[in-house]
Amino acid sequence: MRPLALLAAGLCVVALAGCANSPAPNRYQQLASSSQLAAASSEGARRTPFSYEAPGTGLSRYRSVRLLPVSLYAGADHQFGTLSASDKAQLAAFADEAFHAAFARAGLLAHGHADHAVELKITLTGAQANVPVLATATKLTPAGFALNGINALAGNEGRFTGVVIYAVEFRDGASGKILWAFVTKQYPNAMNLAATLGPLDAAKAGLEEGAEALAKATAARLKGV
Repeated sequence: MRPLALLAAGLCVVALAGCANSPAPNRYQQLASSSQLAAASSEGARRTPFSYEAPGTGLSRYRSVRLLPVSLYAGADHQFGTLSASDKAQLAAFADEAFHAAFARAGLLAHGHADHAVELKITLTGAQANVPVLATATKLTPAGFALNGINALAGNEGRFTGVVIYAVEFRDGASGKILWAFVTKQYPNAMNLAATLGPLDAAKAGLEEGAEALAKATAARLKGV
């Protein structure tokens, strides 16, 4: 059998060998919203397994968002695996830029100490890097391409592809009351080849997509939609 055929066959066996590609997010015990987060039962629970909304309290009374610096979760139940301190710091810095850019494009960022601004805290709680070579190769072989196509249609992550997990907490600046919070796992489309080239490219793509989605959802809530 030719070397390329052997590689394709091997990748097929490996790709089909397991089901979970990355860890499911925890209800992280050291988050401010930890005791309030409840398991989601909706269709989107795969990406957002825990959430909370303060009863009778929406975001429509606020006019803008004060985005606090992105932080790295330090609790023992974090899910950074073997990521180095340098990799985690790089992701935190990238997340800071991604969320600022997304909220700025949406015209949501507060200027100075605006009275009608809600505080937003993003905490990175876990991440997984791309598996070198395999993350890319499984998109180039026939068997891997087919499997990733199925995952893409189902909204699942690609095989051997990295992810990022983070907590979102909106709170009233004066009282510190949690208004809306959730934990989410983000990753690029399973067919996104470019997101597999560097070790952290998939996690970064997940942060960009997650930031855009959150800015859009926040804009709707500020308008009471």
